[in-house]
Amino acid sequence: MGDDPAFAGEEVPPEVVAKMSEENERLKREVVVMKEKHEKEKSMLEMQVKSHRSAAELEAQSVREKVQDLEKMKMQMVQLTRKLDDEVSAKDQVLGETHRLERKLQELSMGHTATASSTSKDQSQEVNLRERTSQVSMKLMRVVDQWMHHKDLQQALLRNAAINDVAFGTLAQALVDCPSLQTLDLSQNLLTMDSCSDLCQLITTAPNLSFISLAENLFSLRCIGYFMTAIMERQTTKRLVPLDLLDLQGNEGLQVALAAAPPQDLVAKLREVSEAPTAQVLCQSPAVELAAHVMRALWRFLQDTQHPQVRSAGDTIAFETLDRVTLHKMDNALLKILLLAADETLGRDSSTPVTANVVLLPAIVQLVARPPEGRKVSSREVQEPPSAATASLIVPGRAKRAKPSKTSPEPEVKVSDPFADLKTAFEPVKEKATTFNLKQIVTRTGTVLMNMLERLLETTDINATDVETNMTLLEFACNSGNLGLAKLCYRRGARLMGKTAKGETAFNICTRNKRYDMMEFLHIYGVKINSADSDGRTALHVAAQNNDVDAICRLLEWGADVNICDHRQRTPIHLSAAGGHTPATMLLLEVGADMNAKDDREYTAMAHAEANNHFSLMDRLVQLGARGHGLHQSHTLGTSKSSASLAQNPRPAVSAGMLKSTSLGRIGKVVVKGMPGPILPQLVK
Repeated sequence: MGDDPAFAGEEVPPEVVAKMSEENERLKREVVVMKEKHEKEKSMLEMQVKSHRSAAELEAQSVREKVQDLEKMKMQMVQLTRKLDDEVSAKDQVLGETHRLERKLQELSMGHTATASSTSKDQSQEVNLRERTSQVSMKLMRVVDQWMHHKDLQQALLRNAAINDVAFGTLAQALVDCPSLQTLDLSQNLLTMDSCSDLCQLITTAPNLSFISLAENLFSLRCIGYFMTAIMERQTTKRLVPLDLLDLQGNEGLQVALAAAPPQDLVAKLREVSEAPTAQVLCQSPAVELAAHVMRALWRFLQDTQHPQVRSAGDTIAFETLDRVTLHKMDNALLKILLLAADETLGRDSSTPVTANVVLLPAIVQLVARPPEGRKVSSREVQEPPSAATASLIVPGRAKRAKPSKTSPEPEVKVSDPFADLKTAFEPVKEKATTFNLKQIVTRTGTVLMNMLERLLETTDINATDVETNMTLLEFACNSGNLGLAKLCYRRGARLMGKTAKGETAFNICTRNKRYDMMEFLHIYGVKINSADSDGRTALHVAAQNNDVDAICRLLEWGADVNICDHRQRTPIHLSAAGGHTPATMLLLEVGADMNAKDDREYTAMAHAEANNHFSLMDRLVQLGARGHGLHQSHTLGTSKSSASLAQNPRPAVSAGMLKSTSLGRIGKVVVKGMPGPILPQLVK
């Protein structure tokens, strides 16, 4: 094998060696070129990163400037509204002074002059009081007169007009029907929490409403939660113009909060974020103390309304446990609520007022700077635009970051798109589903799985119907008595006054099921007490038909009409008498029900009791002076009024089946097909 030429050492030809050396040189040159190219690309990327960072800083600076301009514009809006109201008041005062001088001139011309100084002084005081009262009433009369002439209003300037809850309840019915209403000034009046539902209805329905002033009224801190919910609902409705400002400064709840001792733990939590550019207002003592009180009141509101994301039942306030999308929606809504003006809290030189969204700054800073590990951020949360007040907290470079080690690669820099808000505005909105399966969120025992419900509502409309029962979530809540689910439906914008697929209303369903707590909830949150279903029946009709005396008392206390008619002209006393319900019938009579009211077939309450064989109730009504249905006159006397009306209307007054059950048909006084003839006298053996 040693002589084998295959294993013998052969010399490499010089041509091959030359080719190999040339290939090595070429590869070395390519490596050098690639290194140079890599260095150039690296430097270009570093320059791009620096430019993006500088652009982000400029964007953050512009956002802060826009926030300051927005706050200045808010204060200018408040001041201009006050000046406008002052000018209108001055005009009314000049007119009143003119009328007074004219009356005085007439008195002087007629020779009626005061002889005693005391008498003239008393007269001047009486005139001043009368002029002040006339100025107050003149504002309200001017608004009412304009509405009566045009059936529309652009502004309602009613500052210091001595308006209470009863007067505003009447005025709100006219304001709801004003499509052009833009400004509503109700400052320095006597409004309390009883007017909160009417104001929330205006916020959620008035299409062009942009400014509301409720300063120096008698609202408590709890109203902030209700107004926040109403503004959130308004922001989700495209046909409504966004609300610019809701002025709540100087209300009784804010004054009491400023005078009371603030919770120190919340004050410390708020002072921790006071270094942020948008949170510098919290450096001042009145602002941070008021924000602590508002934070506690808002958290209690979420607990009382059983918000699905609020699971802590104690006094521990943890807004950071809420979903990021929910926080941004609450922040955008609370930004519109003005708590204190700049000159009242920070001095005249400062131009930063205190809005209600400062209570969410600790939670937003914690979510942005230290997001929870392992949590996947949905695309909806990424696309959700933050409010102007918290935008500077989310820009790159604001949150503290750990310095990367030399061996670790450089972290990827995510640059925010400056046109993200425009893209969001012009992107088509994804329509939500209109049907769902109720069995997916309700167990066999009837318990609602709130976590499954939250996931369902991300893609499903709150007014969607079940695929099997055709019920909405609100209808299911009314049938099952789930008050927490009903409150969730209200917060998500469900139509509380809408009709179901069967033509029923939520109020009628709760009344039929004797759910008095649900009835009170619907009444407090603005559902009209006389709202009717597809047959025209109201909740009082249902309560009277069920002989529910407790429900009748509640409905009458809330303002139900005792003589309201359905589509068949039947009043509640007709239904209670038809069922033979003596307690309900007597109660309705005591509160003013018309005992002799007739339905579309001229049946009175006594006639219904007689037709349904409730003779004891019929006798009781006869003793009280009730009249019958007039069938005897219509069939025996051809010249009676009832017979004349029947001749004009070819439709019979009652059906044959109804006539058979009457006493006239039973004794044979009226010939009816299928009934025996008249009773004839017979000899007794």
